[in-house]
Amino acid sequence: MIEIDRSRVLSAALFLIAIAVAAGCGQGGSGGQGAGTDADTDADTDADTDADTDADTDTDADTDTTLDEITDQVMIETSMGTFTVGLFGDAGPVTVANFLTYVDSGFYEDTIFHRVIPDFVIQGGGLDENMNALPTDPPIPLEIIPWLSHLPGVISMARTSNPDSATSQFFVCVDHKPSLDGNYAAFGIVIEGYDVVEEISLVETHSVGIHNDVPVIPVTIDAVTLL
Repeated sequence: MIEIDRSRVLSAALFLIAIAVAAGCGQGGSGGQGAGTDADTDADTDADTDADTDADTDTDADTDTTLDEITDQVMIETSMGTFTVGLFGDAGPVTVANFLTYVDSGFYEDTIFHRVIPDFVIQGGGLDENMNALPTDPPIPLEIIPWLSHLPGVISMARTSNPDSATSQFFVCVDHKPSLDGNYAAFGIVIEGYDVVEEISLVETHSVGIHNDVPVIPVTIDAVTLL
């Protein structure tokens, strides 16, 4: 079995984002309001891209540029370990403010990662261990950060087929999924503990009622803390 260099994967993701930042793509706009809480991110799984940064001598500097865009950091503690996410609050103010509202209220405590797909995403933040959907705040409009692609470690808002329906649920990519770009509101990236994200993505799953890809042993979100 080939062992994945997890730090290399995350460094490659940061490097590619840094290139986009340096290109001066700017900030994304937003649309109108909608309704809904569940995700609709399972249709697009092709057009994968591998990153190769061996020959670039400016990787560290470009990565620093990306990290400079981070305005806030949150620590997500799960039953399988802890990872830290950097948020791009200046580039995605509506999305980040919405996410931090749920963080500050303690909403995410005792929710689960209810949808886990290898080489795609881990998704959570809206259901409890009994698969009950929790009441949320009103949905927010879709907000796109043009330079932030759905690379490994990137966190994005889940939604229904209505683009303006995101509330509390989020997902973290475990592969590069450019087909999600422009359709889902990416707003941050894992900066520490990406190995935990990968381990969660590999757990055994089954179907529970209308939900597919549910971990057999619940993966709980024990706390989400603003650092």
